[in-house]
Amino acid sequence: MMQKDRDLLFLPPLLAIISFVALFFFRAVDDNRLTSWQWVFRHADPVRVFLALVAGCGCITIFSWYCSGEGLSLHRSPYPGETTQNGCLSPISVVRRSFPFLIFLSFFSCAMLFWGMPEVIVDASRYFTQAKHLELFGVGYFLNAWGGEIQAWTDLPLIPFFYGLIFRVLGESRSYVQFFTTSLFAMTGVLTYMTGRALWDEETGIYSAAFLLCIPYLLTQVPLMLVDVPTMFFLMLSIYTFIKALKCGGIWMGFSSLSIFCTFLSKYSAWLMLSVLPVIFFVLAFSKEEPKTRTCISRAVVTASAACLLVGLFSLANYHVIREQIGLLLSYQKPALERWEESFLSTFLFQIHPLVTAAALYSGYVAVKKRDGKYIIIAWLILLVILLEIRRIRYIIMVFPLFCLMASYGLRYVRSTETRKVFVSCAVVSSLVIASFGYLPFLQKLSAENLKKAGEFLDTRNASEVEVYIIQPDDPAGNLIVAVPLIDLFTRKTVLHNDDLISGQTKEAVRQSPLRFTWQFSNPSYYRSPDIGSGADIVAIVSDSAKDPLPSYLHIRLAGYELVKTFDDYEGIFRLRSSVRVYEKKM
Repeated sequence: MMQKDRDLLFLPPLLAIISFVALFFFRAVDDNRLTSWQWVFRHADPVRVFLALVAGCGCITIFSWYCSGEGLSLHRSPYPGETTQNGCLSPISVVRRSFPFLIFLSFFSCAMLFWGMPEVIVDASRYFTQAKHLELFGVGYFLNAWGGEIQAWTDLPLIPFFYGLIFRVLGESRSYVQFFTTSLFAMTGVLTYMTGRALWDEETGIYSAAFLLCIPYLLTQVPLMLVDVPTMFFLMLSIYTFIKALKCGGIWMGFSSLSIFCTFLSKYSAWLMLSVLPVIFFVLAFSKEEPKTRTCISRAVVTASAACLLVGLFSLANYHVIREQIGLLLSYQKPALERWEESFLSTFLFQIHPLVTAAALYSGYVAVKKRDGKYIIIAWLILLVILLEIRRIRYIIMVFPLFCLMASYGLRYVRSTETRKVFVSCAVVSSLVIASFGYLPFLQKLSAENLKKAGEFLDTRNASEVEVYIIQPDDPAGNLIVAVPLIDLFTRKTVLHNDDLISGQTKEAVRQSPLRFTWQFSNPSYYRSPDIGSGADIVAIVSDSAKDPLPSYLHIRLAGYELVKTFDDYEGIFRLRSSVRVYEKKM
């Protein structure tokens, strides 16, 4: 390795450290609605994060410097071919074949660090209640009642269906759901690698998968019982299988149709993202490297026809539900984006590592210079997000793998192999440090942690049932009734709850509320019991603050009970907060 190239090894760690310091001092610019740096570093220790970042990047640089000086490289092998002279696989071939497994294992291990998070987004209450219906009443009931007795809001059924199957087969435990979502996240890393390899080469695939770990915000979403990470998986599955269907035909056409249907059933915003499929078709159909145009057309027609048939059958069977949901999306959520939006500066500099963004921007210059038509495939959805000004990070999580492919495409044209590896390694280490030592401590201090701790505490008590009561605040940001399913998610006790009186809210206030679904949400019938108010030995009171006075009916109900535990942590940021007081019958 030339001395000039060795000297460049110090540039990526230096950029990683400088970018962190710069973003920290300009953190007031970050307007992310969940993990804004101006909130994160109220609770996280920036010195600790900085020292961990310096230590991590320093170790990478020293190791790379030593390896480059000794002539060591992961890209070299004593065997030029796939096999040795005696017919055995060469070491480089073994490593290449193990890439998918290594990527899966790395992604899974990194995401597991965040399993201790609470459910920081109250939408999880919807998905939990939908899944629990399937757990209790079966698949047939779920399919018939979805959108009716099972409140669907603007949710599509596929992901809650999977969650419900997990509960029904394995048992009602959040850890099973986290294993599932983490596996899908890890598989997304593998699919990103395979897509990069299919479009260009193995190095592009490896770097793009690594860059997916360079999004601290994304790591905080993996453990949550939401639909965003599973939707990201299904979109990438649709993209990869469609590419394979056009190139190879055969059974890949069936896989592609099914994956497109699954993406369609995951989330409404994914419908727009499926527009990448026609782009893939036009690029590959008229590419000299790919199958003949006529072959591509026939394969695309078969794949699209099967997918449209499945989508059409589902849409006809659920026409009225889908029509109402789309109406709500257009009348409420689309205009509401203007009130909840987050800047692209926040998303692409603070929530995505700036080294990744820099590489993605450079990739555009490279693609234009080389006139690479396949680049349009990975750039299409990012351009769509920018042109349509979709300024809500949760709505664009599913396109992050494509953004990482853009960054990888740009990085592959950096001359030095060792510099590329140090660049990727520093970005990954920096992001993991920021997510682990910054985001995670902050999220564990949110008031949502009270519900998690309360559910876990209830499991330590002897009683089999717990009654939950809600005290609404005078000026609520949302309806605290959604706390009931979230407590249920964290406890194995039988939860009982009859809907409490809701404090007065004008129709206009409810209509404009960013948490409007909480006011239109009612807890399912399986929480109700005719004996509630007389039988359970444990009572949990959920309120805005543990200092809120108890209404008279609860004073009567709690006669003969004593307060045994209070969970009242509050981060001082979000208006919607929840505290829990646990009362137990005196012996």
